[in-house]
Amino acid sequence: MARKILDWYILFENHTQCLLLDGLLREAGLRAAIVPTPRALSKSCGVALALQAGDEDAARALVEREKAAVLDFACMERDIDPRRDRYC
Repeated sequence: MARKILDWYILFENHTQCLLLDGLLREAGLRAAIVPTPRALSKSCGVALALQAGDEDAARALVEREKAAVLDFACMERDIDPRRDRYC
């Protein structure tokens, strides 16, 4: 049985908030990627920050300390099907 992997995302009301927090995370030495918001979480502006595994607590602390504007922290199970788009 495959082990479930959880991915963490930070959701925003607008793109500007996403870019500002991305800069703050980089300054703090935390890595995040600007990604399209997963459809299952699509209650935001369309972009989200995907966090590196294990960085969610440090990112929460930074958001609180800097009073950064975010909608939510959300996690979801990674849903990658290696057989997707194979027809043979």
